[in-house]
Amino acid sequence: MRKNNEKKGTVIAAVQAVIAAVMIVLVTKVVPVCSGMLELTSGKEVHMKCYYTGVVLVCLGVLMIVNALLYLVTRQGVACGVMTIALAAVVFVIFSNSMGIGICANIDMPCNLTAPFAKMCALIEMVCGVLALITGLKGSGKQGAAR
Repeated sequence: MRKNNEKKGTVIAAVQAVIAAVMIVLVTKVVPVCSGMLELTSGKEVHMKCYYTGVVLVCLGVLMIVNALLYLVTRQGVACGVMTIALAAVVFVIFSNSMGIGICANIDMPCNLTAPFAKMCALIEMVCGVLALITGLKGSGKQGAAR
C-alpha cells in the first residue's frame, strides 16, 4: 500500500508542478496582464494594479512549484496538501478588488482575460492539494494502524 501512495504522491506532485508552470507561462506570455502605465496628477507614471497582480501570480506559481518539489522529496502529503490549498486560495483572493490587489474594472483590458485562466489553474491546484491531503491522511492512518 505504501508503494501505491508513493506513486500517487509522485503523480500529484508532478501535476502540481506542471499546472504551476502553466500558470506562470499563461500570466507572463500567453494572456499577460496589462502592460500600460497610469499617469498621476504629478506627471509621474506608475504600473496599473493588475501588473502587481501578475507579479504576485508568478511568485505564487514559483511557490507552488517549490511545494510540489517538497512533496516529491519529503512525501509529506498533509503539509504540502494544505500549503497547496492555501496558495491556490490566495490566487482567488488576489483578483478581489476589496481583499486583494485586483484587476482593471474595464472588461476590455487584457487582465480580464488573464483572470479566468489563473483561476482555472488555481482550481486544479486546489484539487491536487485535496488529493495530496487525502493521500497523506490515508498514509498516516495506515502507518499508525500498523504500529
